[in-house]
Amino acid sequence: MEDRVKQVLKELIEEYGIAILEDSDRLSQFLENRCAGERSDNFRLTFALRYLLKAGWTPQVKISDRNDAYYADMLIKNLGYTASAAKDVVGTLRDITSEPEPQNTEDEEKIVASPGNLRRIAGGISNKPRTMWLRKKSMRNGLVLVAALLAIIVLFFQIGRERSPVGDEFRIAFLAKMTGPNSQHSLNQLRAAQLAVEAINKQDGVRGYKLKIVGFDVPVGPEAAKTALDRIISDQNILALLSTVGGETGEALLAKADEQNVPIIITAPELTGLREDGKPYLYTFRIVNDADDRSKMLAYFATQGLMKKKAAFFYDSESVFARKDRDNAIAWVRQYGGEVVADIGYLKRFAADHRAAMEAIKQSGADVLILPGGDIASAQIVADARAAGFTNAILGEDYTAVLPSIAGKSMAGTWWINEVSAQDPQIRSVLKDYRTLYNENCPEEDVKRAILAYDAVRWIAGALYNAPGYRGEAIRHALLSTLNFPMTHATLTLDPRTHGPYNKAMAVIYCDTERGIFQKRVRTEKPE
Repeated sequence: MEDRVKQVLKELIEEYGIAILEDSDRLSQFLENRCAGERSDNFRLTFALRYLLKAGWTPQVKISDRNDAYYADMLIKNLGYTASAAKDVVGTLRDITSEPEPQNTEDEEKIVASPGNLRRIAGGISNKPRTMWLRKKSMRNGLVLVAALLAIIVLFFQIGRERSPVGDEFRIAFLAKMTGPNSQHSLNQLRAAQLAVEAINKQDGVRGYKLKIVGFDVPVGPEAAKTALDRIISDQNILALLSTVGGETGEALLAKADEQNVPIIITAPELTGLREDGKPYLYTFRIVNDADDRSKMLAYFATQGLMKKKAAFFYDSESVFARKDRDNAIAWVRQYGGEVVADIGYLKRFAADHRAAMEAIKQSGADVLILPGGDIASAQIVADARAAGFTNAILGEDYTAVLPSIAGKSMAGTWWINEVSAQDPQIRSVLKDYRTLYNENCPEEDVKRAILAYDAVRWIAGALYNAPGYRGEAIRHALLSTLNFPMTHATLTLDPRTHGPYNKAMAVIYCDTERGIFQKRVRTEKPE
C-alpha cells in the first residue's frame, strides 16, 4: 500500500474519527478525491473493509500478530485476494488503527521496585485463587469462539445473498418500454445491446463466461416500475442492469436498484442519477452526457470554436430538459467570456411561426444563435431565422437527416453538436454489423440510443472482467474506477463526483450547404 494512502487514512481518522472506517462508501469517495493516483490501492482497501465489517470486524478490534493471519486468510479465501495483497491490506489496517506506544518524558517519575516502596496488598497473595488465570483464559477463548461462529454465520448469510453467474453465463437485464408508441425505439436499442453481446461472446466472453442480455418491459409509473424491478432482481443471476427509461419511471428504477445494491447504467440524458441531497446514487452510472455536459459544450464551441462572443438563446420553455440546458449554457457562455444579448423562450404547442422572435434576435446584434435541447422543431426555427434575415452562425444539438428535409437550404452555415453522430467514422463498423445481423439499417433517429446501449454493454463487460467478485459492490467499484475506457463512440472516464462521464468528447457537424458533414470530435477546456 502506498505511503500516500496510509497518510491520507490517518488524516481522515484525525478529522472524522475512527468510525470513518465503518463507512466504506464515504471513505472511498474521500480517497478518490485526495489520492486519485492510487485507485487500485483504494479499491482493494475499501472492498476488503466492506467484507471485514460485515464479517464482524470493527475498527476498535486491534489487529495483532495473532489474528492478522486470520483476517488475511479470510480475504484470500472469500474475496480472491492474493497473499501479498491480503497481507498488505491487513498490515495497513493494523498500522492506522494501532495506538502509539506511550512515551516517557524526562519529567516523569520513574518507579523502581525495592523493599518497602510498594503498597502492601491487603490479605497478601495467598487469597488469590491459583485457577483465576485459567478462568480468564477460558472466558477469553469462549468469546473468540462466539465471535468466530458469528462471523461464519454472517459469511454464509452474505454468500447466500450474493449474486452469481448461472452456468457459464453473466446475465444483464435490459430495462425499456417495450410496448406502446415508442416500442420500436426500445427494440432497436435492445438489438444493439445484443449485437455487443454477440461480439463479446465471439471473443470467448468475459473471464470464460458468456454474456446474456435479457429484455424486460417496464410498466409506466414509479410504483409499478419498482414492483417490476423487485421481481426482476429477485433473480440472483442478474448481475447488472441497463436502463433506457427516463422520467419519473426511470428515477424510480434508480432508487430501487440502489436499495438492492445492483449496479445500473442509464442512457436517458434527462436523468441526472442524483438523489434529493445532490449526491449520486451509489449504484447508478451514466454513460450519457447530462444537460450540464451538453450546455458546456454548446458554450465552449460557440465562444472558443466559432469565436462568437454575442450569443442569443431560443428554447422550448415548456421542456424541463431544454430549460436546464439553456440555464447552464448561459452561465457557461459568461464563464468563457461571452455575452448573452437575447434570451427568448417559446411554447412549442403554439409556435408555428418564429419569424417575429427571429427578427428580435437579429436586432439584438447576436453573432450566434444557440438552440439548446435538441428537437425536430430546430428545423423550422432555422428556416424562420433565415427568412427573418439572420445570416450569422446557428448552433444546435442532435443533427439528423430529418432536419434538412424540413429546413432545406436554410441549413447552410449551421453547426450541430451530437453526442453520437451517424456520420462518425468510428461507429460505421457497428452500424454495418447491425445491418448484417438484422438485415436492415438502424434508423438514423435511433443511432444515438443504439450506440449508447451497445457501448453500455461493453462497459459492463469491462467491469465484470476487472471486478474481483460478483457482488454488487465489487462491480460498482469496477465501474467507478473507469479510466480511459475505449468505447465505440468516445473514450470514457468516469467522474466519481457525479457517476457520469468526465469531459467526454462530442461530435461536431457542419452544414456547408443543406447537408451536414462530420467534422471531428471535440472536448471542452476550462475557462481561462
